[in-house]
Amino acid sequence: MNTLAPSAPASDTPEDTDKVSLFQRIADKVSYGMGTPTNIVIWILAVGTWIALGPYFATHSFLPGWFTSNGFNFPLNTVTTIAELYIGFLVGASSNRSERNLERTLAKISAQEDQIDDVEVKLSKALAQNTELTTEIHHLTTVIHALMTEKSSKD
Repeated sequence: MNTLAPSAPASDTPEDTDKVSLFQRIADKVSYGMGTPTNIVIWILAVGTWIALGPYFATHSFLPGWFTSNGFNFPLNTVTTIAELYIGFLVGASSNRSERNLERTLAKISAQEDQIDDVEVKLSKALAQNTELTTEIHHLTTVIHALMTEKSSKD
């Protein structure tokens, strides 16, 4: 049974791999991984390391001048700007995955509603047939009782 709780990327199911492009499957897996606690901890550690080592890099000459100048945050700013753009695409891919999951869930609900309607129609027909048979049995029981009464009065 499918639940709405978070799980592995939707692209792991066989029906999705046939319908979804390679880009969407990769983006689904990456965006799923981007939201895990492990990934968040890794990025917090990376940014913390950059902040901690920034002054060290700025005072040593083994790095290029533009990297070690007073604006040593330039590489970090460049990386974060690119990462923000990338994350925006990942959010879009994740949104698309959620929409596909929602559409699939709604299609299953619709199919179940159709199935419920069919069962209701069949149950109504069966109930009507049962009522007819019960009425017929009641009538035949009355006839049999009358015949038995008539036969016993003749004996």
